[in-house]
Amino acid sequence: MTNTKSLKNLRKWILFFLGITILFVSFKFSQSIAYANTPDRKEGKSIVKEVYTREVTNGSYQVQIPSNGILQAYRRVSLTSRVQGLMQTINPLFKVGQKYKAGQTLVKIDASDYSANVKAQRASLYNLITSVLPDLQLDFVEAYLQWSQFLKDFDIEKPTPPLPKMKENVRLFVSGRGIISSYYALQNLEQNLQYYTLKAPFDGVLVSANMTEGSLVRPGQQLGEFIAVDQYELKVSLPKSYIQKIKEGAKVTLNSIDSNQAYTGTVARINAKVNTQTQSVEVFIRVSNPELKEGVFLEASINATTFDEVFAIDRGLLNGEQELFVVKNNILEYKKVQAIHYTETLAYVKGLENGELIIAQPLIGAYSGMEVIPTVLAIEN
Repeated sequence: MTNTKSLKNLRKWILFFLGITILFVSFKFSQSIAYANTPDRKEGKSIVKEVYTREVTNGSYQVQIPSNGILQAYRRVSLTSRVQGLMQTINPLFKVGQKYKAGQTLVKIDASDYSANVKAQRASLYNLITSVLPDLQLDFVEAYLQWSQFLKDFDIEKPTPPLPKMKENVRLFVSGRGIISSYYALQNLEQNLQYYTLKAPFDGVLVSANMTEGSLVRPGQQLGEFIAVDQYELKVSLPKSYIQKIKEGAKVTLNSIDSNQAYTGTVARINAKVNTQTQSVEVFIRVSNPELKEGVFLEASINATTFDEVFAIDRGLLNGEQELFVVKNNILEYKKVQAIHYTETLAYVKGLENGELIIAQPLIGAYSGMEVIPTVLAIEN
């Protein structure tokens, strides 16, 4: 019984060691096959990465600054009444879109009552001068002839003529009779009479009309708005960092997204004040084109400073120290450059030499001294 049990245990151990031996032999056999299919490698040699590179070709670059805005008329006037009266009907009618020539009447306000008062003051001055003529004839013969001519030129229906040139003694005499003060009071009335007629200060179009013929106009009331259509301005706001790159007179390309039309303008003015909230500066672009209308939305591309000997790179290639990797003898090295302008994706840098190789795209894990296999890409600057 004991012998039988011992034989069973022996058999188990024999089978166990046999299994272990088979597994070991199988492992070594598979390992030998794997090594047989693997190329020979020298221990301790790092893997060399292939990288895409670009050859530096420096050139000139003109900064293009994008912006947009709403077009406004360069010349505009708010038509405001300084007097009171009924608005009269004239030709052409005071309507939006009506075109006028410079000097043409825009609005005429009834001035019959005021005009009658002016005529009465003219008559009063005429009578006052007539009353002192005998004294002038006795004491100031030369002045008498001048004032007599003044009265001959005087017409109650027309603006009062200029006063005669007088010597000091004559001036004192007529001033003492109240003639000088009456004359200038009349001049003020005649000046105000002109306010009953509003005339176009330049060729243009009426873009708003707040009154109609027959309406009562009051002093200070806005009647409408009048603009010139020969020149327009586009006001844009740019970051203050761009202002040093822009000069007055710089060319600007303007595009309408609605009509796909392009227009050419110039930078007319640059505000000297920085907006404290946005840290931006207003720039005014002047443009002339008969197809343009006030209120049109335009996109602008401003021709700014031109830089020479610069090269465009991917913005991601620069580190915080304004360094990037160049390839020398298949080794990566850091090189210090100067970024002079940025766009959304590119940086324009100075400091690279023509013919140098730089990596084309940011390389994860790259370090100075890293060995690489460069492949030059043909990419235009």
